[in-house]
Amino acid sequence: MKKIQSILLAFMTIILLAPYASAQTALSAEAEAARVDDIKFFVENFYYGDIPENLHAMTTINEIIDSLDEYSRYMSADEYMNYVAAVGADDLALHNLTEPAVTSHMLYGNIGYMKITTFSANMDKAVTKHYTNLKNKGADKLIIDLRYNGGGYVESAEQLLGHFEGVKTAYEMKTREGTTTIKPVQSKLKFPKQTYVLVNRYSASASEIVAASLKDQNAAIIVGEKTKGKGTIQSFFEFEDGSALKLTIGEFTGPKKSKIHRTGISPTIASEHDQELSTIHARLLKDSLSQKSYKQVDKLQEVPTNKTFHLHFTQKMNLTGTNTSNKVELIKVGGVAVPISIKPNGTDMLDVTPLKQMQKGGSYFLVVHPGIANDTGRTTKQGIFTPITVK
Repeated sequence: MKKIQSILLAFMTIILLAPYASAQTALSAEAEAARVDDIKFFVENFYYGDIPENLHAMTTINEIIDSLDEYSRYMSADEYMNYVAAVGADDLALHNLTEPAVTSHMLYGNIGYMKITTFSANMDKAVTKHYTNLKNKGADKLIIDLRYNGGGYVESAEQLLGHFEGVKTAYEMKTREGTTTIKPVQSKLKFPKQTYVLVNRYSASASEIVAASLKDQNAAIIVGEKTKGKGTIQSFFEFEDGSALKLTIGEFTGPKKSKIHRTGISPTIASEHDQELSTIHARLLKDSLSQKSYKQVDKLQEVPTNKTFHLHFTQKMNLTGTNTSNKVELIKVGGVAVPISIKPNGTDMLDVTPLKQMQKGGSYFLVVHPGIANDTGRTTKQGIFTPITVK
């Protein structure tokens, strides 16, 4: 057997392989006995966990696998080939082979948003491209979305960590041979200090490496739910017929020994499930407006999706002025400003109507910027904003 390229299940996957032969769907009794002996050898020498006391008495592959942890398994040639095709795809997501591994867009407030669905082999090239594009569009804050990301190549996780200021250690890896400190792959392209990483209960493996490393070293803010808690390392051992043994060979922790396996990483800012993005965007919007001395005047809840808002002023205003339409914005939390129509209603009221229905269950901010003129030419000096939830 010879060592060839690494593929990731949890993150660090070392594969000891023999060349592919024709796939077989079943093993002869003699071949299975030899396979059982090989698997026993790998378990005795590499398995990270309690070795079954009666291992030597076991006579079938299933009997051995059933005695190991839930992440160790025997894969037929077809199963293993399909796995390699999925995980090895450079820019395809594990769960959806038509979905790019990295996507991005701008959010209101000069905030870049980048979603990483899997740690694919060439993920870092895509991350660099997307973040450069976000910077060119004016992003000075960044949200990285690792929700529902179940893992991928460990090298890609190490490369992603290299974009964060202050990350000196990627993770600690424990095997039967001891503990090894793994360093990030440093990059000259650094993310902003105001970077937020979204996780949820389905963020696992390589996603948890990133979350644990960033939290341990205060290099970013983790937002969302506690992660899955999948902190073990699997390696593949392939056999001559193309089948393979996936075996747990170690465990990883954060740089400060923070335990991940069966524990998960708790976020710095907690949110309800599937509200992670709106939670942090709303907080950032409110902080930004408050820093500019904007005043929160109301909080509207259970607003209809087709609501028209009526803005009342305490004095007569020049609401037909050319700059009035530029002073009012309706911002979708987790998105951008939405199109609105603005019509004067008398001399002291503006009617603000979204040009398309607001999203049911969505959150919005109605913002009135300073600078609207009254009937004598004097302009308002303070901005105001109103958080809105749609029923």
